[in-house]
Amino acid sequence: MRRFWIFVLLTPLVAILPLAGCNAPPASAPVKSDVPVTDTSTLLVDNSTSVSLTITPLPIPPDKVELVYFHLKAPCHCMALVGDSIVYVVDTYFKDEQANGKLTFTSVVSDDPANIDLVKKYDTLVFALFVTERRGSMEKTYTLDDIWLMTGDENKDKLVNYIRAKLTDILAGTSI
Repeated sequence: MRRFWIFVLLTPLVAILPLAGCNAPPASAPVKSDVPVTDTSTLLVDNSTSVSLTITPLPIPPDKVELVYFHLKAPCHCMALVGDSIVYVVDTYFKDEQANGKLTFTSVVSDDPANIDLVKKYDTLVFALFVTERRGSMEKTYTLDDIWLMTGDENKDKLVNYIRAKLTDILAGTSI
C-alpha cells in the first residue's frame, strides 16, 4: 500500500518536471557579448599537414563619443575636484577629438530646474558621468562609476589618469 501512495504522489511530479525546463538558451546557442572574441581555427592543407590560424577582430572605434557630467550648482570640495578633473582631462588631452566632433562634453547642473528633462532622460541622481558611444545608428550609454572611488585631493592624479585612460580606450574602440 505504501508503494501505491508513493507512486500516486510522485507520478504528477515526474510528468511536470520536463515541462518546467530552464529558460536558458541551449548550449549551442551563440552568446552575445560586447567583448571581442578570438577565434582559433585549424585548416587542413592536405592529408598530413594542418595550419592553425588565430583571428582577432580589430577594434571598431565609435563614430562619436558623448560625455555628460551631472553635478550640483554648488558642489562640496570633493565633488568639485571630480568635475574639475573631468574638464581638465577633456580640455587638455582631447582637444583634437573635440575640434573634429568625435568627442563632445556637456556639463549639466542637476539641481537647476531648467535641466530637469536631461536629469529624467538619463535617470540620474545629482552626480554622474555618462558616456554614450555612437556607431552608425546604434548607441550604447553607460556610467563611469569608478570615478567615485577616487575622490579627494590625495586621489586627484589617479582620477585624472583613470579618466584619460578610459577616454583613450573608448575613442579607440577598445573599451569594454
